[in-house]
Amino acid sequence: MSAPRNHSRPALDNWIKGLWRDQTVMTVVEQPARSRASSQRVRNAKQLLLDGEANTLVQSVRDIICEPTRTQIVRALTPGPLSVGEIAAILTRSKSATSQHLRVLRDAGIVSARRRGRVVMYSLSTAPMIDATVQVLERAASLSAA
Repeated sequence: MSAPRNHSRPALDNWIKGLWRDQTVMTVVEQPARSRASSQRVRNAKQLLLDGEANTLVQSVRDIICEPTRTQIVRALTPGPLSVGEIAAILTRSKSATSQHLRVLRDAGIVSARRRGRVVMYSLSTAPMIDATVQVLERAASLSAA
């Protein structure tokens, strides 16, 4: 459909409406019909989505894996407890920056803090999702070394 030669408003409006109508018809015609197998695949995939409770359980994993410094802190704490100063030295970061990351991990329940005199020692909490995350990080480290 070519544009009208006279550029009057009504003629232009009718031309645009015609294009819109033609486009709508083409869009509807071009969509393939869903087969029953496709619909079943969609239902199966939808059933696999995480619900609210499962999503909450996975949040601690996201807190670790989505931030590289926190991932390294978890790796450093895997063998056993360390102080803020020791973790900062391992990561070559300031104690302040390290403490901020540890606070986030502590608030998420990933690490626990225990005071020994003037020093606060951090260790990994024991929880299934944290253990699974540690295993994923160990696997990633072994794959990168291979």
